Amino acid sequence: MRRITALLLAGLATLTLTGCRRGPGLLPYAREIEDMELMQTLGVDRAGEGQVEVTASSGSGDPAEGAATVVSGQAGTISAAVLGMQGEGSSYLYFGHVGQLLLGEELARQGVEPALDYILRDVETRLDTALYLVRGGTAGKAITAAGEDGSAADRLEALAEDAGLLAGSMPRTVKDALSDLYAQGATFLPAVEADEALTAAGYGILKGDRLAGWAEGDAALGVNLVLGQVDADVVELPLDGGGVAALRVVGARTSVRPVMDGGALTGLSLTCTLDANMAEGNVDLRTEEVHASLETALAQVEEARIRSALELAQELDADYLGLLRRAALARPWHKEALEGASLGALELELHVTAKLQRSYDAAR
Repeated sequence: MRRITALLLAGLATLTLTGCRRGPGLLPYAREIEDMELMQTLGVDRAGEGQVEVTASSGSGDPAEGAATVVSGQAGTISAAVLGMQGEGSSYLYFGHVGQLLLGEELARQGVEPALDYILRDVETRLDTALYLVRGGTAGKAITAAGEDGSAADRLEALAEDAGLLAGSMPRTVKDALSDLYAQGATFLPAVEADEALTAAGYGILKGDRLAGWAEGDAALGVNLVLGQVDADVVELPLDGGGVAALRVVGARTSVRPVMDGGALTGLSLTCTLDANMAEGNVDLRTEEVHASLETALAQVEEARIRSALELAQELDADYLGLLRRAALARPWHKEALEGASLGALELELHVTAKLQRSYDAAR
């Protein structure tokens, strides 16, 4: 945590000293744009004792020019590996357009701090760089596979744009990760498989700066519900008379407050309210009994998903959802009791309700 704090303070100091301009010696040499290869994706993996392997990829570019340019190199640090790759391309490799950073699973288990430190300090990279973990593989393999038919940048940009439709994935940046690790000691990052499509694979949970576990399936959906990042989650519910009703969850709001016993913190209480509408189903929402039964069934399904995310947080004792911080904001007079609390030792209460809109009659 001290290192994460130091990184943030270093970044702030740099901005304070330089403002919107960079001082002498910080800018790369001026080059003509036609003499540069714009790299858009960077991958970092562990490569033996004290070594890292860095893989960089351009965008897909002009289809007539073929697939994306993919280069790689090894060194003791990311900076040295990037510098060593300059001889691999036909043009000068420019990293000022890097929009995505992929970290391999093995490296993430060892610690992501050096990679975040590189993004924070390097003159060409940005804190709004999207950050991903590669589950069950290496970042180099993922970038190379995606580059065989397009580019990793294209795949990841499409994934980010569709995140609201996936209901179990959301974009995260280097800045998000640093802020969370500083404030709550844990965070979560979207995970992808090392395949050609860079398929979404839930979230990786970081405790400190190391990968501690994975939120997949219901747990990943629960993360989005707790944080209100749900645009089009479709839940299928069996009907009493046969058939299936499909309800589209279009919103979720979750509040967190501390549960106190005298002056001692004993738990947290979470209240989640869902907004949904009928996507498909031969039912008459004008019937109060049918309407209420669908709301109850939907609340039960989504409650199970949220509980999966909460159980993971307690199992890892990692407040990756920022529950303690949210509880302190809701009840600031209990902030002292909440600071340094362990989620694993607290009882987490959960109350979920669903509101199914009556905007139209699906049976018509």
